[in-house]
Amino acid sequence: MKSIVAALIITSTLVNCANNSGSSRAREMNIRYGEITRVTRVPVPSAAPAGAIIGGFTGLVLARGSNPGRQAAAGIGGAALGGLATAALEGDRRAYRYHLRYSNGSETDFITENGNFREGDCISVERGQYSNLRRVSDALCESAPKAPEIVRKRETEAKQCHDAKDQVLRAMSETDIEQAARKVRILCQY
Repeated sequence: MKSIVAALIITSTLVNCANNSGSSRAREMNIRYGEITRVTRVPVPSAAPAGAIIGGFTGLVLARGSNPGRQAAAGIGGAALGGLATAALEGDRRAYRYHLRYSNGSETDFITENGNFREGDCISVERGQYSNLRRVSDALCESAPKAPEIVRKRETEAKQCHDAKDQVLRAMSETDIEQAARKVRILCQY
């Protein structure tokens, strides 16, 4: 069960992985600020069909050597159980779509499993190898910070979050994954 929880935490925190990992460009952080103007729930594709296929195959293997009717029943039963078990483990398969408006008037959508944001929130959009959204002061949505100490602080926070997400991906044991995922929650939210 802990592995499932750790996997869900990793999934929800690793919002968007870029294809250019490992390059120096992947380490650059781009930080923008935007106001959430709309929040909607959207469906997330389920792995239940894959669970059904695995369950059906398992049922056929277990019924090997039986008569064809029994094999068919075992395959169908295994598929049903595999699909239902996968769906039950997945839980709510809906994500949040956040529509953001940046101070320059441009707009974009972000989809994440993180449901902590509300319409009207000012959000820091941090993009590097990974993307991260975090709630920040409304003053940052009025105009981007120009004071060097504020810019450095925001860049440092974004880099710490990025490094914590990297640590999750490098973790080898369940304990390391849980500790790294906790670090992500601490450094990357709010």
